[in-house]
This record gives sequence, structure tokens and C-alpha cells, in this order.
Amino acid sequence: MALRLAVLAAALTVGAVLTTTAPAALADTKTAADQVELASFRRDFVMRLALRDAMPEVRAEAWNALRSSAGEAALVDFLAIGYPNAKARAAQRIDRNYKYIKRVNDFSLPGSAVRATSAVALTSTSAAQAEYVQSGHARAQELDRLNNNKYEEKLARMAQEDRDYVAVLAADDPGVQVRAAANRALSVGDETSIGLFFKYYWGIGADLDTEAFRRTTSDQNDIWHSKIRTLTEAALAAEKAERESSGELARKARADAIAAWREIESQASQSSVDWNAEKAKADRQASSWASVAAHARAAQTEQDWAAVLARADQGNHSWADEAEWASQQANSWRSIAAQARSNAQAAIDRDQGDD
Repeated sequence: MALRLAVLAAALTVGAVLTTTAPAALADTKTAADQVELASFRRDFVMRLALRDAMPEVRAEAWNALRSSAGEAALVDFLAIGYPNAKARAAQRIDRNYKYIKRVNDFSLPGSAVRATSAVALTSTSAAQAEYVQSGHARAQELDRLNNNKYEEKLARMAQEDRDYVAVLAADDPGVQVRAAANRALSVGDETSIGLFFKYYWGIGADLDTEAFRRTTSDQNDIWHSKIRTLTEAALAAEKAERESSGELARKARADAIAAWREIESQASQSSVDWNAEKAKADRQASSWASVAAHARAAQTEQDWAAVLARADQGNHSWADEAEWASQQANSWRSIAAQARSNAQAAIDRDQGDD
């Protein structure tokens, strides 16, 4: 993947984290090089949002920023303003869609296609709910018109092996939503509930788990971005004050810079730990889907194992990509922590030189 240190871009839009002991000419050259590198990281992060974010509002705003003639300034504005505004608009749309589907479900006829499909849509991802509002409801209405409001699910005949496998997923699947869906099917216990799990709710749960992971990691980017950006501004301002003053005022500014660099090191180190935890989650998901694929290839029951296999292969590759991205973020934050530690030590050395 090309998503190297994407979170760094969001975190350090104010400039590069630099050591303060370099000669002026060297510092200017390093600053320019770091700004080019940070621009690349920022573009990678916005590209990830444009390609993978679950919300079309975010994807559209990200593409607008990437295509803007304003260049890097458009990406900075997107991360600071466009991104949160797009998420707010998406949240409003998602709420409207859910309320619409809920009303459809509440007032539909029992046994109708509208009742069955709206019930499924209520538990689905925001993207699936948008599709239902746009076209799924109309298709269900047409089915009911043709079948006189009588709808029958065509479910595969159940075998004990199928029920046993749902029990395995209920206990061991790494996805919270998949486990919940499997446990709901088992708690009802009849063949229809197990069949509906295979036909609908397993896939819905998997999509919800993927969406939740991506949303959590995007939100995590926002949190660390805010913390590190504020601390970096404080550290650079303190070092500027140190250069422009002398005596006790310089020592006070230097102490403030040291404190800020140390806090950046602490926060960045913790972020690296958190990203490694996200990588472990993604690794487990990738491994789990590989196991599902192996089971689907060997299964002999009447479920649609070809569809399960296709989803499992896609899930394995998708989660492997998520694990790689999380690993890259962990590495980037380790680098930030190391640079902040170096900056703090440089300030300490300057302080000792005053003694």
C-alpha cells in the first residue's frame, strides 16, 4: 500500500518536528525536505478517505480536495474543516434513512416483502440503508404487487453441521457484530433464524465490523492529530521565544519546550501502542476469514458456500490491508516519538550549556 505515514500528515499540518541544534542553513534544508514528505503523507491519508471511507459525503469532499487547484492548501483545509463537516452531513443523512426505513417497517403488512426487506435493512450498514431508500423499497413494493403481499424466503435446508458452525462463530468470531448476529440466530433456534443468518445477517455483521474498525481508526487519527498539533505548536513557539530572549526568560522558554517535546514523545509512544493493538485486531480478522474460506471449500451442506467463500477471500485480503496500514501508523508514531525525544535532549543540552 502507498499509505505510508498517513496519520502524520493529519497530525503535523503546522510543520515538521525538527531538532533545534542544527545550523541555520541545515535546518532550512531539513524543513523543506520534511514539508515535502509531510505533504505526501497528507495526500495519502486523504486518498485513503476518498477510496475507502463508508460515507459518500466524506469520499466526495476528499476527492474535491485532491483535485483542487489549490494543491496542498486544499488538503489542509479538508482535514481541518471539510472532513468534520462532511461527517456531520453524513450523520444527518444516515439518521433520516434509518427513520424512513423504520416507518416503512412499522407500517408494512406482516408477511410482505416490504416487511421482510425493511427488517433486514434496519440492521444493515449505512450504505445498505441508503440503497434500500433509493431503490430497495420500490423493488419490494413491486414484489408485493406481483405476489399479493405474500413473501416467502427461499432458504437452504438446514443441517446440524450448519448449526454447529454458527455456534462456532457465536463463540469465536473476532467481529463483535458477527458474534451478536450468530448468537441471536442461536437464541431463536429454529431453522429459519439459522437460514437467515447465512443468507443475510452474517454478511451484515461482517460489514458492520469492517465499517466500525475503519471509523474507529479514522476517529483515532483525529484525536492524535489534535493532541500532537497543539503540542507541536507549543514546542515551536517556546523555542522561538528561547531564541528571541536571554537569561531567565530564555531558560523559562527552554523549559516549556522541553516539557512540550516530552509530552509529544509520551503521546506519540502511546499512539504507536494503540495502532499496534489495531493491527492485532485486523490480523485476527484476516486469519478468521482465511479459516472461513477453508471451511467453505470443504463444506458439504446445502448453504451457498460459494458466496461465503467469495466473501471470505475478500475479507481476508481487506483485513490484511487494514493490518498493514495500522502497522505503518505505529511505525510513524514511533518515529515522531524518537524525534521528540531528540528535540527534548537537544534543549536539555542547551540548558546545561548555560550553567
